Amino acid sequence: MTSHAPTWIALFVAGLLTLGTAAIAQRGPATIGVEDIRPGMRGYGLSVFRGTEPERFDVEVVDVLHQFLPGQDLILARTPHPVLDRAIAVGGMSGSPIYFDGKLAGAYAYGWTFGLEPVIGITPIRSMLAEIDRPFRPTSFPGARPLPERPTQPAARSPRRASLDGLPPYLGARVDAFSTVRAHRQNVVTPPPLGLQPAATPLMLAGFTPRMTRLLQEELEPFGLLPMQGGGGQAPRTGAPPSFVDGGALGVQLIRGDMAATGIGTVTHVAPGGRLVAFGHPMMNGGESGLPTCTARVLHVFQSVARSFKLAEAIEPYGTLIHDRQPAIVVDRGLAAATVPVRIRLNGVEGAPQTEWNVEVASQRSMTPLLVFSALGNALEASAADQTDVVFTARYSVGIEGHGTVQLEDRGYMAAGPGDSRALSRLRLFDLMEVAYGNPFEPSRVTSVELELDLRYARDVAIIDEAWIATPEVDPGTDVEVHVRLVRYGAPSEVRTMRVHVPESAAGETLTLELDGGSAVEDPRPDARNVQDLLRIVRQSYPATTLVASLKMPARGLRFRGHVVQSLPLGALDSLQRTSGSGPGQPFQTYLRRTEDLGQVVAGATQLTLRVRETPRERASR
Repeated sequence: MTSHAPTWIALFVAGLLTLGTAAIAQRGPATIGVEDIRPGMRGYGLSVFRGTEPERFDVEVVDVLHQFLPGQDLILARTPHPVLDRAIAVGGMSGSPIYFDGKLAGAYAYGWTFGLEPVIGITPIRSMLAEIDRPFRPTSFPGARPLPERPTQPAARSPRRASLDGLPPYLGARVDAFSTVRAHRQNVVTPPPLGLQPAATPLMLAGFTPRMTRLLQEELEPFGLLPMQGGGGQAPRTGAPPSFVDGGALGVQLIRGDMAATGIGTVTHVAPGGRLVAFGHPMMNGGESGLPTCTARVLHVFQSVARSFKLAEAIEPYGTLIHDRQPAIVVDRGLAAATVPVRIRLNGVEGAPQTEWNVEVASQRSMTPLLVFSALGNALEASAADQTDVVFTARYSVGIEGHGTVQLEDRGYMAAGPGDSRALSRLRLFDLMEVAYGNPFEPSRVTSVELELDLRYARDVAIIDEAWIATPEVDPGTDVEVHVRLVRYGAPSEVRTMRVHVPESAAGETLTLELDGGSAVEDPRPDARNVQDLLRIVRQSYPATTLVASLKMPARGLRFRGHVVQSLPLGALDSLQRTSGSGPGQPFQTYLRRTEDLGQVVAGATQLTLRVRETPRERASR
């Protein structure tokens, strides 16, 4: 017994040390508060300059800037380093942990545009850690799932629906691919150019054309993202399980697959329990975001007087960005974010090296439409960038959780060729996405998108040139012949005649008759009662091949749940609105419409003025 005592004591002491270490780990890292920071203090930071391993760089405190943001101070520091002396503030280094006296002080996060010395702003770690245990709403991340190897992630949270991101609920008005991201952007305030600014988050684009890169820059730079045509696809996997480390590179994957868009930053601290904090500033200030994250590899630190940044690429999907807040982003390593698989197939492009693309895009109301559109536009331009007239037929299927697959077909015309892809932004595909994400009735989301685009290089479009009637004065209660001249490329112009009925109720009025292509016309729609009503509204659109004659009436109608009432007299309209109070019964402009399908896309518009007699001429002569 005596001979084994030292061994027993050593094991006992080792056990106590292990328990003590575990207890410290559960409490989190040893930190130093802003109140203990003094000018001249020296420490170090951790960040990846190449590859995946963090390296040290020196840090020296300049001073503390108090109340830099609401409830948040900022530590000013110099970063003497062979790279940082020239690069100054580096996009992608956001989140690099900074240590003083061996304790975690915060994250490399802010810099000055066109700064001449390597002075940066450090977000205090206590502000960041205050976000790490912040709960999220059970409905915030539709389709996300706990990873099986992470049993600590509470399975009781059954994510079903994305938050509305401050956007109004979708009630059936037409949208396009840019509607939701631009609505979200209205709440973004761009920092003044001469003040401290968050180190921009590089959004590495792989497989994108210069035109689509520029489009993403226009849409996303106000959020603090810096889209750049710098590659950044999927690096070869290492074979080891993915993991994050303090000071390691982290990516936020908006698109992955045959194209990629990955935001690059740095991990500040990996906490026990499956979460980590990073960036030291918001990515897009999107709150509960649900964006997929990944490990990343740094290729190079590009040095620039204007904006230095890390060139990097994704390695392997891992975790979900659950909070995008003022002092940090928070990633849950135990949650796999939902994505939307998108397949795009192009027909009619002979000799193109690639005619099918498969990608996954982040599933989020404000971002998914733009991401799907950018993938579609990029595939089209990469395969068929001819500067010539193109007519297209788009057939697509959209999976909507709880409602199966919705199939629609649209036709359209691009005057400047396939590179003019914004003509595709008005596909009803994007209305279906808003039904899924933005409806006020039930949890739902987009689960898949399949799109097939038939292209035909032709100016096969009928352009409305002019319209006329025999006389500008017409009788009430009669049909009027309206002649419309249509111009077609390479063919003689054609005159179509449509009969438009003038109701007796229009006697004595002056009316406007509008001639348009079907894609420019929207009928008044009833107030939706459920998702099926919204889907019905999307389906009930005029084809782009339709010539529509719309007689604008002086009467008004009312929209109710499930139906509309057309052409009410003013007295009846006032009465119904008074009885309905603040409930249903929204007024709208009344039109009487006639349509004719021409079999080809109709463009252009014109209008006529009709003066309706008080009484028909025949009755007046008697």
